[in-house]
Amino acid sequence: MTRVRSLEGREAGLVARLVQFVLRINLGKNLNPVKVQAHSTRGMLANFLANAILGTGRTKIGNDLRELVKIRTAARNGCPF
Repeated sequence: MTRVRSLEGREAGLVARLVQFVLRINLGKNLNPVKVQAHSTRGMLANFLANAILGTGRTKIGNDLRELVKIRTAARNGCPF
């Protein structure tokens, strides 16, 4: 199975570099999923904004529902965790 190559620096594009920069400031390093998502700028930006909005705790969904969504997503993706 072929793998998608991680994009960093100039080959990632302007929006991807901006998202990677913000994450590097907040977390101290670039995350691999963001590097891979750089191939699809719209998808990466939608994922980044959704995490920023839902991760603040100001939404009306509870922690229980958030955990169920994570478990369901992991099950659909075939994640063993």
